[in-house]
Amino acid sequence: MKTAILIFMSLHGIIHLLGFLKGFELAKVEQLNVPISKPAAIAWLVSFILFAITVNLYLVNISFYLGTGFVGILVSQVLIIQSWKDAKFGTLPNIIFAI
Repeated sequence: MKTAILIFMSLHGIIHLLGFLKGFELAKVEQLNVPISKPAAIAWLVSFILFAITVNLYLVNISFYLGTGFVGILVSQVLIIQSWKDAKFGTLPNIIFAI
């Protein structure tokens, strides 16, 4: 079960990269209709990095993963609320990770 959650968290983090790519116009992301500013795009990247760090800390058995995971979830949820129309379904993984 933990392996599935780690894979799911990794995928969730990778999805956050879409916001970064769109905000800096590095890729055309048709799934995101809401405009993303460059500061918001950086926040999307930070969220990805936090999820990646969380997964890696867990894999190397460092208990600090709970802290980075919590911050990652918070950043993610703030970004989801800002882009609610396009990103609302990201709330479900955040709830699962928080539990």
